[in-house]
Amino acid sequence: VAHMLLKWILKGLILSFLLKTALSLNPDDPNVCSHWESYAVTVQESYAHPFDQIYYTRCTDILNWFKCTRHRISYKTAYRRGLRTMYRRRSQCCPGYYESGNYCI
Repeated sequence: VAHMLLKWILKGLILSFLLKTALSLNPDDPNVCSHWESYAVTVQESYAHPFDQIYYTRCTDILNWFKCTRHRISYKTAYRRGLRTMYRRRSQCCPGYYESGNYCI
């Protein structure tokens, strides 16, 4: 049931996008003005994650069979979610005009 619901939601989103694209204002129309709009997008980004790495060296410690424990900070690639600011151009009717369908009159 959840699978079918997800399928219908996805179809609705695609149809909504196609209708919005088909009915959008023509940016070449002289009554259409545009501006830049920022929006946030969730992205997966990689980063260097530090961790304590234990290693052994030869030394003069006879009680530990001439083996000494050492520590060093190493790094491994890890992933996290982040926000990235993106920009898109938005069309709207110029001042004094109003939108009717996909025209500014």
